[in-house]
Amino acid sequence: MNTKLYAGVAFAALLLPASAFAQSTGSTDFESEEIVVTGSAANNGVEGIKIPDSPKARVVLDQEFLAKQTPGNTVLDALNIVPGVNFTQSDPFGSAGGNIRIRGFDGNRVSLTFDGFPLNDSGNYAIYSNQQLDPELVDEINVNLGATDIDSPTASAAGGTINYRTIIPSETLSATMVASYGDFDFHRVFGLIETGNLTSFGTRAFVAASTASNDKFRGPGGIRKQQFNGGIYQPLGDNGDFIRVSGHYNENRNNFYRNPTLSDLRTALGSGIIPLNANASPANPIRIDFDEKNFGIVNGIENDALCSTPTPVRGTAQAASGCSNYYGVRVNPSNTGNIRANSRFTLTDKLTLTLDGSYQYVLAHGGGTTTLAENSARAKGSLTTSPGVDYNGDGDFLDTVRFFSPNITNTNRYTGIASLRYDITEDQRVRVAYTYDNAQHRQTGEWGYLYSNGMPEDIFSGRNGRPVLDASGFTLTQRDRKSVALLNQISGEYIGRFFDRALTIQAGLRAPFFKRNLQTFCPVQARDGFAYCSTQTIPAAGTGGNPPYVIIQPGTTPSASGNPIPLYAPYKTSYDYSAVLPNVGFTYNFADTNVSMFGSYAKGFSAPRTDNLYRAPMVRVQPEKTDSFDLGLRYNTRMVQSQVTGWYIKYQNRIVTSFDQEAGISVDRNIGAVESYGFDGTVTVRPATWVGLTAIASYTHTELLSNIQTGGTTVIQTRGKKVTETPEWQFGGRAEFNYGPASLGVQGKWVDERYATDLNDVVVGAYTLVDLDARFSLEDYGLKRTSLSVNVRNLFDERYFSNISTAIDAAGGPNFTVGYPRTVIGSIKFGF
Repeated sequence: MNTKLYAGVAFAALLLPASAFAQSTGSTDFESEEIVVTGSAANNGVEGIKIPDSPKARVVLDQEFLAKQTPGNTVLDALNIVPGVNFTQSDPFGSAGGNIRIRGFDGNRVSLTFDGFPLNDSGNYAIYSNQQLDPELVDEINVNLGATDIDSPTASAAGGTINYRTIIPSETLSATMVASYGDFDFHRVFGLIETGNLTSFGTRAFVAASTASNDKFRGPGGIRKQQFNGGIYQPLGDNGDFIRVSGHYNENRNNFYRNPTLSDLRTALGSGIIPLNANASPANPIRIDFDEKNFGIVNGIENDALCSTPTPVRGTAQAASGCSNYYGVRVNPSNTGNIRANSRFTLTDKLTLTLDGSYQYVLAHGGGTTTLAENSARAKGSLTTSPGVDYNGDGDFLDTVRFFSPNITNTNRYTGIASLRYDITEDQRVRVAYTYDNAQHRQTGEWGYLYSNGMPEDIFSGRNGRPVLDASGFTLTQRDRKSVALLNQISGEYIGRFFDRALTIQAGLRAPFFKRNLQTFCPVQARDGFAYCSTQTIPAAGTGGNPPYVIIQPGTTPSASGNPIPLYAPYKTSYDYSAVLPNVGFTYNFADTNVSMFGSYAKGFSAPRTDNLYRAPMVRVQPEKTDSFDLGLRYNTRMVQSQVTGWYIKYQNRIVTSFDQEAGISVDRNIGAVESYGFDGTVTVRPATWVGLTAIASYTHTELLSNIQTGGTTVIQTRGKKVTETPEWQFGGRAEFNYGPASLGVQGKWVDERYATDLNDVVVGAYTLVDLDARFSLEDYGLKRTSLSVNVRNLFDERYFSNISTAIDAAGGPNFTVGYPRTVIGSIKFGF
């Protein structure tokens, strides 16, 4: 185990791609041989679960494990077998979105990368779980539970990281098709062709496509998804060098599930079950955990199935129908795509260069409608003497009309990562890396028209369809702003092996230099937190409303009394952030055993989000920073993969959003420190060829160390409270049994109760989910690579709540996603 395994050049060509436990090509290359040294044959994992012997607490799931999960489901759902991680989703198929938590950090504070490239939204750092790569194409997905890699291309990772990597095309011609059908009219077809070697130089490629659709399991509407992928891989010689270029395109068309608010639940069930907000307290919180009857009532809270639009009549004032909850406008369309390039070049016997680059495209919005009177000041715009605009075409200006008014985001993102590795000796190496990430983020909200049945004329509203104009010809829009998120990052890293290679030291520094350039192109009326673009004359300060308007310039605070209505003047500004982030760790392999000890310290950093900074004329926020410590033990063999970790994280400058009653808007504030600690434990064992067992457990203690001041003298007593949406305890596991051509797997997880507010005056009850998967191979019947499978989600039909949209306290109105019911999916897989 302590003997270095120097692979021959032919073996190295296979070794480097297969050992891709890190993120970028550079970090993979830097750590790959080290993993072989300490992991040896045990590095192959057990039942598709691998515990790399690295200084960081890390868990890897490969295609062997992912292939047993629900076809087409987001790969993030598989991470529920990783201790310290909790992923919840809105539907059983993974196409409607979800939330992830790692050691108390929400998805916005966790870095998600795809072949080493960042996937978090460049503006708000959100993770969109329903837009991920088809799971059949994922070679492996790995989690750093509390720290980033040295060259992680992110300015948002205060917590850990998740990275998944695409398969490398096979050297032989092959094809795979998976067809699935399930409850709620679920249909999915996936196809993959791998070309095998196309040239004598080993050039090979793959193309893949999938399409999926299903009805919502409650309420009207459905979900459609299609995805296309392709890639070409070119080895360069026989020493592990290569160039690969890959492409990805994903398109989602989703109707939202309605997530009931605290008020919705109280209206449906009564204040006897959901107490009034004023009666809630940390000592006696409102509990969201219902019996079968009450859960059925809650399950019926959904968006409207019909929208009745009044018939236009000349000379008669028609009022827009109350269709704001119509399912046709509660949509989340997205078009996302990327082109990725990864490469490795051996310059000398001691010097290796890796280069990665990508372009990413995003177009998406979250639906919504707005009503407007035809004779309103906004409809007249700058033509104050105009009678308005006859939007419904009935020949008068008397009506109030409803329009499609989503907030649309369009992102073009360019990323480059370069790494240069130098082998000082057989046991010591260094590298330097540079990361460039430029995300151009355009946020608009062009209004569009609705058909008479309430459906949008164009799914992307007035941006791609017929826009709504005021009397002067101006396109009415929710907002109009542009931002550029620019990251320049340098990093350096060292690995050294000592004491007959029993001790490995890994140390480095990451220095991100991050800039946000912000520009708004129209006045922003901030009373309700939404942008308001119009050709209306901006009212003078102290006039135009009751209370009056006040004009805000960047860096100023309104001083008028009487709760003034603030207007942000159009402006252009920029913010710069930088940090020096150490990242050190060790592994120690005890002689003649399979036991190793590891430990690490890493400093994390998350720059303020775009919305934080657009509100910064009111309050300026500082970057969030973390100090993360891990210490643990591993025992890994061909039959066992196990790890237990104790950890501690200190979190500084946590940002929260709250409503300022005096200013009348939502603002962001740093509330100080958060302290968390706990342990993660996992063990996977294969005691015999016919059985595999996995068990996980985690404990997470979190504590807010400051109170929240929401404006004026109002203080929310959050000090000492727990972080929202974070279960204190989690237990789970998987058992798999194989007999001849048949296999059966059962996996489950118990998740502790979770708080929905910072004040801890609303709590969601614990739940247990159990899934089943069964497969039968037809190879013995002459159908090689053909199998039948069944997956059952939520086997025991648990009634529970999954995603939580949190708030500061009960009055803030958190809302809740109703968990999906038992769902059965059957699949047939063909291949040659």
